[in-house]
Amino acid sequence: MPSNKPKVQIRFEDEDYRYLEDWAKSEFIPITQLCRQLILKAAEQRKSEQERSA
Repeated sequence: MPSNKPKVQIRFEDEDYRYLEDWAKSEFIPITQLCRQLILKAAEQRKSEQERSA
């Protein structure tokens, strides 16, 4: 069943894509899931930094 969640499209340079693809394969997850995890982790870190500086 299709999701109604918002989505984004990202374009990578070939070298960057290959690196992420290899990383995802080593984690046994799809590259889309790896990218999602990386983005959410970065957002969480930024939010923590903002809360500490407030």
